[in-house]
Amino acid sequence: MLAIEPPRSYRLSDRFGNPTEEPQQSRVRAFEPGQAAQEQLVLSKLGVNGWGRWQYFRLCFSDGWGEAHQRPLSPKSQEMFIEALKHLQIPAGVRPSLFLTDEGFLEIAWKDSEGKATQIEFGPHEFEVYSEPAGEEGRFPYDQLEVVLNRCFGS
Repeated sequence: MLAIEPPRSYRLSDRFGNPTEEPQQSRVRAFEPGQAAQEQLVLSKLGVNGWGRWQYFRLCFSDGWGEAHQRPLSPKSQEMFIEALKHLQIPAGVRPSLFLTDEGFLEIAWKDSEGKATQIEFGPHEFEVYSEPAGEEGRFPYDQLEVVLNRCFGS
């Protein structure tokens, strides 16, 4: 009896017959205590795009990214960024942009309805503020975070 070959379009490649390897790292992530509240805070203050960039910086940037001289996201920068979002009053209708500096620090920036710029960078020991609307520019230790944000942004 003659064996009939199935049409080539229905034949599986040998590659599909081999079992797949287990992933190196699981992509399933579990929330740590308080992390869900942080996620919600970032989402409410920065919107979906800002939240997505924050996730991207947290999960995808390791040492030596870019031209191999850039640093990974600083845990202290991230911690103080979250703390600042708790106190920061962002003007209505404005969605700040989020950046990761070459040094591994988070920076948020926006322009108000008059086109005046604001930037806040969260370094390892201090934060830097430039607020054209408030006429404020300088570096401040983190123990002054709430006071400076209240003064500059009326929170």
